[in-house]
Amino acid sequence: MTSEFVPGQRWVIDSEPELGLGIVTAVQGRTITLFFEQAEAERNYATAQAPLTRIQFAVDDEITLADGSRTIARAVHEQDGLVFYQTDDGMVAETQLSSEISLRQPLVALLTGQLDAPKWFYFRRKLDGGISRTWQSRLGGLLGVRANLIPHQLYVAWMACEREKVRVLLADEVGLGKTIEAGMILSRLLKFERVQRTLILVPDALQVQWLVELVRKFSLTPSLYSGEEHDFINGQVHIVPHSALAAESERLLTAEFELTIVDEAHHLLPATPEFQCLDMLSQLCDHLVLLTATPEQLGEQSHFARLRLLDPAKFTSLDELHSQEQHYQQLNQQIRELPASRDWLLNQYKLDSSNSDEELVDQLLDVHGMGRVMFRNVRSAIKGFPQRVAHAHLLEDDHWDTKFEWLANWIKQQGDEKILVICHSIEQVKDCESYLWQKHGIDAALFHEEQNLIDRDKAAAYFADKDQGSQLLICSEIGSEGRNFQFSCHLVCMDLPEHPDLLEQRIGRLDRIGQNRNVNIHIPQGENGYTAQQFFWFHQVLRCIEEQNPAAGQVHDEIYQGDNAFFSETTFTDDFVEQAKTKVNTLQLMIQEGRDALLEMNSCRQPFADELTDKISLFEKESPFELVETASDLLNFHFEGSHQGTYSLIPSDKMLIPALPGIPPEGSEVTFSRDIANHREDLIFLTWDSPFISGLWEMIHHSSLGVASVATLPNRQLPAGHCLLEVCFDLSVQSPLSAQCLPFLSEHSVRALVLDISDKNLAPLLSEQALQDNIQAVKKHLAREVVNSRKDEIRLWFKKAEAFAEQESKKLRKQAAEHARHFYEVETERLISLAAAIGNEADKSELQRIQERSEAIVEALNSSTLLQLSAVRLMVITD
Repeated sequence: MTSEFVPGQRWVIDSEPELGLGIVTAVQGRTITLFFEQAEAERNYATAQAPLTRIQFAVDDEITLADGSRTIARAVHEQDGLVFYQTDDGMVAETQLSSEISLRQPLVALLTGQLDAPKWFYFRRKLDGGISRTWQSRLGGLLGVRANLIPHQLYVAWMACEREKVRVLLADEVGLGKTIEAGMILSRLLKFERVQRTLILVPDALQVQWLVELVRKFSLTPSLYSGEEHDFINGQVHIVPHSALAAESERLLTAEFELTIVDEAHHLLPATPEFQCLDMLSQLCDHLVLLTATPEQLGEQSHFARLRLLDPAKFTSLDELHSQEQHYQQLNQQIRELPASRDWLLNQYKLDSSNSDEELVDQLLDVHGMGRVMFRNVRSAIKGFPQRVAHAHLLEDDHWDTKFEWLANWIKQQGDEKILVICHSIEQVKDCESYLWQKHGIDAALFHEEQNLIDRDKAAAYFADKDQGSQLLICSEIGSEGRNFQFSCHLVCMDLPEHPDLLEQRIGRLDRIGQNRNVNIHIPQGENGYTAQQFFWFHQVLRCIEEQNPAAGQVHDEIYQGDNAFFSETTFTDDFVEQAKTKVNTLQLMIQEGRDALLEMNSCRQPFADELTDKISLFEKESPFELVETASDLLNFHFEGSHQGTYSLIPSDKMLIPALPGIPPEGSEVTFSRDIANHREDLIFLTWDSPFISGLWEMIHHSSLGVASVATLPNRQLPAGHCLLEVCFDLSVQSPLSAQCLPFLSEHSVRALVLDISDKNLAPLLSEQALQDNIQAVKKHLAREVVNSRKDEIRLWFKKAEAFAEQESKKLRKQAAEHARHFYEVETERLISLAAAIGNEADKSELQRIQERSEAIVEALNSSTLLQLSAVRLMVITD
């Protein structure tokens, strides 16, 4: 077709494609005039040097008319220099085309000469590949978490999210990272778009701490409860205190939350308005996560009520649960004796003999233990924890002034060591602070329930400050829950609580993951006084100070009746002490060999937990560093090393994008190292899962940058002068279930490579990296000449590539659909087995919901997964 200028022809300006599709309005001598309706602009050019590209569509191309309607070109004709398109609705002249034209489609960009350098093409493909690799790994929501890779935490988060409904009780012992586990579950559900709105219910004192944790460790921006004016409709994650639960019940129940997380869930007691609201939320939300290190602290009835919130089909009655628990010890022993006990287990529990030993254990733990409803990891099973050391400081008496005086003198002997002091009541907290200051000039930070949240957080931060902070933090009992002070190794209990679980909460502020020194627990006590008798009971009988003893609470509840006279020498006779110790030893052995042993096996299954940790470590070896470095060069933002392992990332006025996603306008220091990020919370942690990388992908993926490129390829094995067309497609799942479909796809991109004289797909023989290492850039005007000389052939080569890609796409869709179908079949079989084991019918509504979800995902993979052209590159082979 002619390229001479004729009024009515449609052209684009190579340097100003944003003006849209222009129309030639005049040709006078050696000058042409074009009008751009979209921009209401006019341009004049010399005909010999006009930087213009003619827009001509081909047969089967979709064209947009001036009135906004779209149609398909069935045939193309030319008359007197103008192009006419035959459509189903009649003949359309090019003068009738819309002035708005998208040059983002790679093939259109290539044919119209809107080309980028090969490095842009490569950058786009590397970015696409990194994001695709993240989806394929199924590690989304775990990679970007600012925390050490600890196997039991990763295992809990992974296994919880493997269920269609995430309904779990996180009951790890104090200090093992339940908050991190819950945050990982939340992050993972958000990543896979399984939830859009989340409610987090926390004790009043922990609101800000949860906010800080979610911001710093998970790059989330939750909304902190602001009273009656709080907006529950907008925002993705809402943090609400326990105290507001009853008053806000109506609004919470209509806010359409999909996930509810409850920290310190044992605070919400059955038969209270707060628990009733939680009960209704549990029925409305697909997902429910409860956190408590002391699930049975307030009695087994309360504990059972919480289990029923999670899975009413499994936990039908407390008597039934007791009956099942009687068999746990024998079951545990038989599991440990596998494979010798295999036949016995198959016969006893009517299991499928075709299953492997590992599959048998999965079924047994799920059906006959707590299953995956409850996770409880214990210190004894985790390496690296320091020892606890109890120190009894004998005084003349138990008077508070005596204790305060001892504390003042003892502090002076501790150098710069940070010291956490806990008293049961706020009165003693205030008296202690006043005594230390007035008598000895010792400054202490206070933390108690009469302070507002801001003051509490200031006090905690003041205590944590290494250089300018207080050496001493004096807390009431509220300081013993949720706060993390593992930078200190000294806990002073000015009195002792009435229950072992509360004592464990106190010790857990220091004895937790991240503590690298022995934890010293100091108890000042008058000789033979009340505190001394408490210390004897907790330390010598219940053995719950220097170790976590799961039997301590139950034995204490059984023997101690709340009478203060209990703690006396007359009570603790030799026979009484010996009987109590026997109870503790017997119960501890039963728990270890029975219920808790099964829980531990199911809470961190090995070797899977370590394999998951290794998988993340291996994945992180290929960090996005090189990609960010390339992006800084192409997009014109500042990126350079500042210190070892840290970098400055700062926007510039000359950037090709409006902003750097996830980066403050003033820029930030960043790191790609998990170790450095864990020690430097002021740094942004950049991973393939971080907002900066995913946001950058969104920007580039929906732009025209790098979609079309031309290069030469020196190669003696291919005929010189011929062309290779490399065409890359995304597998796009056009469904609301897209994020849930993507993990089932083994590949998210399909690539085809066509040689002009061949009918084979050469992509398996020539990798992208091999091509990138050998191609050479071509000047833009020469590249356009090549394209213009081969336009008709390029369309034919593209059709071949499209056919190759469609063949590969069908295989990938079929494999993904089979994978998804199997995944949901396993979940359905689990529910049916569970129902048979406990003698109930399976929850038909839940089975139906899982079946519907399975069918919807399989349908989306089969019917809504389409090839979407991503990028195209033309390579001319040279000697």
